[in-house]
Amino acid sequence: MSRILIFFRDPWKIFTAIALVLLISLVIFSQVWICKSSFQRNGGEFTISTSTDGELLLEDETVKGFSLSQISDGRYRVNQRHTPLYIITSMEPGVLGIEAANGNIADTSLQEGTVSLSTGPDTLWISQKIFTGLFDDGSNHRQLALQKSSENMVHLQYNPGAFLLFADKKTHYTLSNYVTFFRNSKYLSAVKNSFLVMIFSTLIASFFGVGLAYLYARYKVPGTSSVLTIITMASVSPPFLGAYAWRMLLGSSGVITRLFHLNWTIVGLHGVVWVISWLVFPIIFLLTYDAFISLDHSLRECSMSLGGDRKTTFFRIELPMAMPGILNGLYLAMMTAFTDFGTPYVISLNLNVLPVMIYKEYMSEVGGNLSIASTGSMLMIFFSSLILMAQRIYLARRSYASVKSHQPSARQAGKGKKRVIYASTAIVLAFAFLPHITVAISAFFKWKVGILTSTFTLDNFARLFRSNLSSVGVTLFTGGTATLLDFIFGIGIAFVVVKKRYPVVATLLNQLVMVPYLIPGTVLGIGFILLFNQPPILLTGTWLILVLAYFIRKLPYSVKSAESALYQVHPALGEAAESLGAKPMRSFWQITFPLIIGGVISGATLSFLQIMTEISASIILYRPPWKPMTAVIFENTIDAGADFGIASAMTVLLMVMLYVPLYIVTIKARKPKEVRIESI
Repeated sequence: MSRILIFFRDPWKIFTAIALVLLISLVIFSQVWICKSSFQRNGGEFTISTSTDGELLLEDETVKGFSLSQISDGRYRVNQRHTPLYIITSMEPGVLGIEAANGNIADTSLQEGTVSLSTGPDTLWISQKIFTGLFDDGSNHRQLALQKSSENMVHLQYNPGAFLLFADKKTHYTLSNYVTFFRNSKYLSAVKNSFLVMIFSTLIASFFGVGLAYLYARYKVPGTSSVLTIITMASVSPPFLGAYAWRMLLGSSGVITRLFHLNWTIVGLHGVVWVISWLVFPIIFLLTYDAFISLDHSLRECSMSLGGDRKTTFFRIELPMAMPGILNGLYLAMMTAFTDFGTPYVISLNLNVLPVMIYKEYMSEVGGNLSIASTGSMLMIFFSSLILMAQRIYLARRSYASVKSHQPSARQAGKGKKRVIYASTAIVLAFAFLPHITVAISAFFKWKVGILTSTFTLDNFARLFRSNLSSVGVTLFTGGTATLLDFIFGIGIAFVVVKKRYPVVATLLNQLVMVPYLIPGTVLGIGFILLFNQPPILLTGTWLILVLAYFIRKLPYSVKSAESALYQVHPALGEAAESLGAKPMRSFWQITFPLIIGGVISGATLSFLQIMTEISASIILYRPPWKPMTAVIFENTIDAGADFGIASAMTVLLMVMLYVPLYIVTIKARKPKEVRIESI
C-alpha cells in the first residue's frame, strides 16, 4: 500500500503509466487485431438455384471455401478443405435430401427462417431467397423446414424456384491467407510494383537531392537560405498534390497532352515513379544538407594535404562521414514511397501496389476480403521493419563521429560553379513546385467535364464554400485536437525518456513511439476499425477515431523534436531550482519548459502539417459528416463525375493553411525564452 502511495506522489510516474497504456492500446492492440485477422478465414458459402420441377443448379461464382462436384443430375457432393461433408440430392420439387458423408448429423435447428445442421464441429447454415412478383405478397411461399429421416440424413423443405444459400459461418485460423497471397499473381504484382516504385523514385530523388545538397553545403551561394525555405515548403505539400497536378498536365485529357496532341501520358508505373521522386526529394535534400554542413572541415583539409584530390576526398572522406544523414533521408524517402497511397491511386487506378491493393480489398463492396487486406498489411509492416533493420545494421558497422572545434566554413563559389548551382536549382525547383503552381492557377479557371477551359472564374471557391465548408472545420478541429495531444504527450514522453529514464519503461516508451512511423496509414486505419468496431468501445464513424489515428501516427514528430531540445538543457538547471526549494513539476514548468518551447512548437507544428495532409488513414476511417479536406480533394479527383474545380480550390485553401504555420515555426518559434532561476 505504501508503495502505491509513493507511486502516486510522483506525477511523472502517473503520466508514464497513462502514456504506456495509451500507446500499447492504440499501437500494439490494433496491430494484434490485424495480425489475428490475417490468420482468419471464413468457413465459406455456396448457392444452389432450384426450379419448380426440382432441378438443381450450382451457381459457380458464389462458391467460396467449398468445393462441389456433381455426381449426377440433381446430386452434388460437398467438400471443404478436401474433406467430404455432405451429399445433396433433389428428392422431389421442394424437398432436398442432405446426407452426412462421414458420421451422423448431430443436431438440427430452425431460427428465423434459417436452418442449421451440425456434424461434430462443423455447422452448415441454410437460408433461401425468393424473388417475388410485383403483386405477390409472399403468403403462399413455403418456409424452410427440416425433417430428420435417419441418423445421417435430413429432408429440407423449401420453396420451389428459390435460391438456397449454404454457409459455414465459423471462423477458422489458418495460414491459407498467406499461401493465397503468394500464389496469386495479382498480389505478387502489388509487391513487385511497390518495390519498383520505392527503389526507382528514391534513386531519382537521391540523384538530385544529394548532389544539390552537397553543392549548397560546400559553396557559399547567395540566396541559400531562400532555397532552403522554399524546399522546406515543398516538403510539407499534400502527398497526392503532385499526382493530381501532373495528371492535370499530362493525363489523357491533360492541358499539355491536348495542346501538343501527345500520344503519351503520365498514367502508369513510370508516372507514379516520377511524381513520387519529387515528393520525396525535399526529404533527402534537407537531411543530406544538414549532414554535409556539419562535417568537420579539417578532415577535408587533411585529405587534400596528404595528396588526395577533390574526387578522392569526396568519395573517401566527405560522403562516408555524411552517410548517417544521407541514409536517414533515404530511409524516410523509401518509406514515404513504399506507403504512399494517394499518388498511385490518382495517377493510375489500375496500377496494383500494396497500399492500393489493401484499400481495395478492404473497401470493395464486391469481392472484398478483409483477411487478404490484413495479410497485405502485415507484409507491409514486415518489409518496412526489414528496411529499417538493414539501415541500422549498416550504420552500426562503423563509427561516424568526429571531433571539431568550430562550424565548417563553405568555400566561395566561382562564376562557373554558381551557374551550375543556379541552373540545377532552377530545374529542381521547377519540377518540385510545378504541381503547386498548376493547381493554384487551375483553381481560378472553369472546368467542363473534367477538362480545364480558358474561362476565368471564382465559382470554384464559391461552390467550395457553399457545399464543403464543413470539411475545413472538420480538418481544423480534428487536426488541432490531435496536435494538442501530440504537444502534451510529446513533451511528457520526451522528458521521461531523456531526464527521468525509468528502468525498462523509458526504453519501452521510446520504442513504442516510433512504431507508428513503420505502419502505413491504410494499415493503421484498418487496425483501428477492427479494434473499435464493436462495444464496449465503439468509435468507428466518429470524429474521435480520426483524432486518435492522427495523434498516434504523428506523435513521433513531437517526441523527437522535444527530445532534441531536452538534450540541450543541462541537468544542473533543474537541480539548482530544486535545491532552492522548487518541486519537480514547478522546476519543469518554470525552468525546463521555457528553454525547450521552440523545439516543442517546431515538432507540434510539423505534426500539425503532417496531420493536415494525411490521406491514407483518413480515407479508411472517415464517415460523414466527419469528412476532412483531404477526402474532399481525393473524391473530387478520382470519382466518376468528379468536380476538379472543387478539388483545385480546396487544395489551394489547404496549401494556404499549411504555409502560414510553416512560416511561423521557421521564423518565430525558434527563439527560446530567457529564464532566471532566481525568479522561481
